[in-house]
Amino acid sequence: MHSLNTNSCLPVWYLLEDEGGIIGCAGLITNDFISRMDLWPWVCSLYIEESYRGKSLGEQLLLKLKEDTKNAGFDNLYLCTDYVGYYEKYDFSYIGDGYHPWGSSSRIYRANLIG
Repeated sequence: MHSLNTNSCLPVWYLLEDEGGIIGCAGLITNDFISRMDLWPWVCSLYIEESYRGKSLGEQLLLKLKEDTKNAGFDNLYLCTDYVGYYEKYDFSYIGDGYHPWGSSSRIYRANLIG
């Protein structure tokens, strides 16, 4: 509720709906519980309901996140994940590993928004 009334550009949450039901979501946040506090904003919680997968809805969300991030004045967009092969299709490049407070690590990806 607090993020709805802030003057800050982050956090922002996106929902995909079909006939009033939520079928997908994603967020833009300042940090995704990862050790690289120097990098932001981050994509978080990209999810598409299983029965809606394969329809490029994840791609649509990522394109919207990139557009809004660029319009907010950022040059890059980051995400952390253990998935290999999905985000690379949408121009995210692996830049290294980051570490979570609970001791595990994740791959960090960057999408360059300039150009």
